[in-house]
Amino acid sequence: MQTPYLASRSRPLTLAGLRGFEAAARLASLTAAANALSLTQSAVSRQVQGLEDELGVSLFVRKAREIALTPSGREFLPLVQRVLHDLDNGVERLRRDVNSPRVSVTTFASFASLWLIPRLQGFRNLRPTADLDIGATDRMFDLDTEDVDVAIRYMRSEAAPPDATLLIEEVLFPLVSPNYLKTAPRLKQLDDLKLHTLIEGAAGGPAEIRSTWPSFFEAVGQPEVKGRSQLKFDFIMQTFLAAQGGQGVVLGRTYGADVFMAGDLIRPIEVSAATGGGSYLVVSERSKSRSEVRAFVEWLLAETKKFNAELDAWMKRSGVVPAKRQSRKM
Repeated sequence: MQTPYLASRSRPLTLAGLRGFEAAARLASLTAAANALSLTQSAVSRQVQGLEDELGVSLFVRKAREIALTPSGREFLPLVQRVLHDLDNGVERLRRDVNSPRVSVTTFASFASLWLIPRLQGFRNLRPTADLDIGATDRMFDLDTEDVDVAIRYMRSEAAPPDATLLIEEVLFPLVSPNYLKTAPRLKQLDDLKLHTLIEGAAGGPAEIRSTWPSFFEAVGQPEVKGRSQLKFDFIMQTFLAAQGGQGVVLGRTYGADVFMAGDLIRPIEVSAATGGGSYLVVSERSKSRSEVRAFVEWLLAETKKFNAELDAWMKRSGVVPAKRQSRKM
């Protein structure tokens, strides 16, 4: 039969002492922790002592004018910090989600630069009071736990989650500036690429991994042609800018179609390939009911539908017929 003392330690831990412990451990001082938490030093000391009593272990070694974590305290601190971080984020979401006009969007950098940002004013006109928080990263998010409403990611079709919507399919083809062809060596077929500088994005993130020249030649089923030289950039937007400046031949990305549909870049070779990737939309389940999020998603789907119609018409006029196409789920 358990003693009352041992039984008390088997109960779920109360949260009262966690903030005092975390602050004291982080600042290595009960006084500094008290100041950070707007409490008295004795109150923080009682919080920490109460937590130690509940755990049945010492978390600090107390000296005359300082404290230091025990081995148990060092082991416990990262767990407490994660718990408090998740708890604070959850509370902030609950407080904000009630009639909140904010929409948090995560996308990848080249999509943001080439497609989303040029069109954002359209949504701003529809919802002028909405706050938009747009982050550009390739990091994958857990939408169930993180403070993100809408995610737009480059993904292979087989890797896309069941609830993802394909926004824009990826098709690759060589592009150059019109002025480039006036002085450049011949560029009529793939083998001619050996006379040119080939521009590409560094394959460091998911959005770039299929946009390399080796991947393009693999997709079209042709032996790779090495260019006269290479020019690599971290972001797809930079590759487009370099090509517009006449610095070589770049691989076109369909989400950057505004540039080549406007004629700033043109196709010198009539070869194209669908990579099996694309830009996909995923919406957080907890955010779907919020009016601002619904408005943003509806606007995004309408814009991509319009964009895809324009892109399909341009591709038809330009003879772009990739070997493989995906179906878009709208």
